[in-house]
Parts: sequence; C-alpha cells; structure tokens
Amino acid sequence: MRQASAAVRERRRSPGGRWRRAPRSSKNEAGFLRRLGEGLALPVAALPAAGLLLRIGQGDLLGGVGAIAPAATVVSAVGGAVLGYLPLLFAVGAVFGLQRDRDPHAVLAAIVAYLAISHACLQLNPLPSDKLDTPPSQQPYGALIGILAGILAAMLWRRLTARKLPPFASHAVILVAALLLGAALGLAFPAVNEGLVWLAKQLTAQAVIGGGVFGVLNRALLPIGLHQIPNTIMWFVAGEYANGVRGDIPGFLVAHDPAAGSFTTGFYPIACGALPAAAIAMWRTALPEQRKRTGQLLGTAALMSFCFGVTEPIELLFAFAAWPLYMAHAVLTGTSLALVNALGIKEGFVFSAGALDFGLNFPIATRPILLVPIAAAYAAIYYVLFKWAILRFNLATPGRGGTHVPAGNEHTAGTHQAGPHPPPTGPEERDRNRLPAVAAPPPRPQPAHAHSTEE
Repeated sequence: MRQASAAVRERRRSPGGRWRRAPRSSKNEAGFLRRLGEGLALPVAALPAAGLLLRIGQGDLLGGVGAIAPAATVVSAVGGAVLGYLPLLFAVGAVFGLQRDRDPHAVLAAIVAYLAISHACLQLNPLPSDKLDTPPSQQPYGALIGILAGILAAMLWRRLTARKLPPFASHAVILVAALLLGAALGLAFPAVNEGLVWLAKQLTAQAVIGGGVFGVLNRALLPIGLHQIPNTIMWFVAGEYANGVRGDIPGFLVAHDPAAGSFTTGFYPIACGALPAAAIAMWRTALPEQRKRTGQLLGTAALMSFCFGVTEPIELLFAFAAWPLYMAHAVLTGTSLALVNALGIKEGFVFSAGALDFGLNFPIATRPILLVPIAAAYAAIYYVLFKWAILRFNLATPGRGGTHVPAGNEHTAGTHQAGPHPPPTGPEERDRNRLPAVAAPPPRPQPAHAHSTEE
C-alpha cells in the first residue's frame, strides 16, 4: 500500500520536482455541486415554519385582530428573523453538505467566515442611516455571502486539517481568508449591484422567457441534486423589490411587491394539478397484479404534491426509469411559468407550491384564481400525455418493472412483465438447471523437508 501511494505521489510530481495537483475531473466537479445542492437544501427545512409564522402574524391576518395584535406581531417577528438570517443558515448548510465527516469545527469556521465576509462588505458599503436595521438577507450580496462562506470554510478546513494544523491555527487562517474575500467582494459590490439590478430589470421585462427558462432548468437539474443552486439565486439573491428587499420569495412575502412571484407562481399548476394527474396515469397503466400497491404508493405521493407542493416523491419515480417523460415534464414546467407570467398572475410561496401555501398567500396574490383552471388544464395534459406515452412506448414506470413495488409471491400467468424474469421455481426446472457437482481437489501432500515444530 505504501509503495502504491509513493507511486501515486511520484506521478503527481512535475518534471522539475514541484508538486502539482492532479487534474480535476468533471465527475468530481459534478459531485461537488451535488453535495453543495444537498447542503443548501438543509436550511429549506426551517423555512416552512418560519414563513408560516411570518405570514399569519401580518396585518391582513392575525395582526389585524385588535385583541391579539401584539402577540401576532411577536409571532411575525420570529418568523421574519429566521428568513432575515437566511445567509447564516446557508453558510451552515453549505459546509454540512461539503463536509462528509460533519466536523463541528468546520461549521464554526463557516459561521466565523460569514461574519467576517459580511462585516467587511458592510464596512466598505455602509447602510444608509434610515436602513440600519436591515436584516442580513437584504444586505449586500444577501444569501450569496453565506454560500461563499460555507464553501470557503469547507475547502480550507479539509486542507488545513490534512496538514495536522491545530484547530486554533486553522480558524485563524480561515478568518484571514474570509477577511480578504470580504474586502474583495466589498470593493466589487458597486459594479456587481449595478449588474444585478440590470439583470433583474431584464428578467422583469422579459418575465415570460426568463420564467420559462428557469422552470426548465429547475426541473431538469432536480434528479442530480443541482436545482437548489439556481433556486437560491433566483429566489433569495437576484432582483430588488420594494424597500430594498432582494429575492423573489422575500419580495412577495415581506415586501408584498406586486412584481414579485415571477419565479414561483408557475409551479402551482404543476404541483397541484399536473403531477397528481401524472400519478393517476401511472397508476392506471400499472400491471393488474401491481395496481393496488402502486396506487397506495402514488396516492400518497400525489397527496403530498397537491397539499404541500412536495413533488420529488412523484418525479423521482420516473426521472430515471422513464427519462423521456421527465424531459417532457421539465419543458412543460417551463411553459407553466411562462404562461402565468404572460397572464400577470403572481403568487409566491413559503415552502412550496401546494394548496396550503396557495390558501395562505391568496389575500396578497395577484389574480390567483386563474391558477385553478390552469392547474386543471395541465392536469388533463399530463394525464393524457403520460398514459399515452407509457402504453405506446412501454415505459418502465412504477408497477410496470421500473420502480419496484413489493408484491409478495404473486405471479399472474400469461401477463407480460417488463424487466428480467425470475428463473422457474418448480422442482423439475430446478433439477434441470442444476449444474453438475464438481469434486473438490484432493489435499496436496506435504513435502518431506517441510519444517515441523516437533523436531
């Protein structure tokens, strides 16, 4: 093993004797992005409860009831605090995703790095006197600083601990690196801010095309775990709305800006109509002996999608086994976002585009009632498309040989089953297929000069 390691080290040395890094493969880069996406998904688990508290405590709901208005203000403030410190949550999530050993020192280093980067940017770009109480999510770079802090801490901590540096020295190095990165970001912020404002204006002016492209990318990247990266940028970083709020979701929930929601509204017809209808189509096309169990699986997934907007249980059932259908699903999702933007419909969400968010955010939405017939239309399209494609091309959807549905020992004679068939289990078939026994080789005789401990 040591000789092999020495050979690897020797191959990595350049002809001049200097150490050179091994070339980074695209597979490693994809793995890095996948782990980062998984890490960024962790803070999302804290958003539903926080967003719910923020929403129910606002003035048009419980905050407008005189007797409980003070308590509702506290409830809304607690939810707003979680959303306000979203960059810090993203820093922790990013380092957790990239650090496989879940070292607590690395998490602490990510928090320290975030504080250093954010305060360095603020010192170079101070807030106006009337906006000193601006939460971190609305300060320069917003959630992007948290993501960069998590990446910086994860990469440096792994390399520093590999060199056997003590923890205090590793923290010092990361702090200095975060300070330098924060200073560079702070100096570049005026130009970056102008670029983000220009991009937001272009996307707002071309919301139909921009929303459609985002919808396709959002679904196309989901099976490989990379969809959280564009989601984070478009939902929490890009775009400036009323009162300086950044991000499509905070712009809708916090600022109540009627222009916000271009990158969220179009997911309602998909989660509440299209995917439940696709689940019904997959259940109807399942093999008869697996239809009951497939219906239980898909029924639960359809209910999760409709009520809470959790679409992954349905999408991952056919994303790989029937990938042409998934590509069609990604394109249709893009058309949904483009369509609702063309009609001027705006309704954001706290957690996801389910019926719960639809009802809670209905009072502050723009033309939300139009989402009901649009969802019904997409449900019809998905049902017809999925049923036709599955039967026409014999796609391996759940219950047809793709995703395994436990079916006990039931077998229906004369029914075609996709996938490999099990070998016959009858006694005659077992005897016919049994391989002849191979006699074991005789023991090898011991040489006469062999060493004996009895001598």
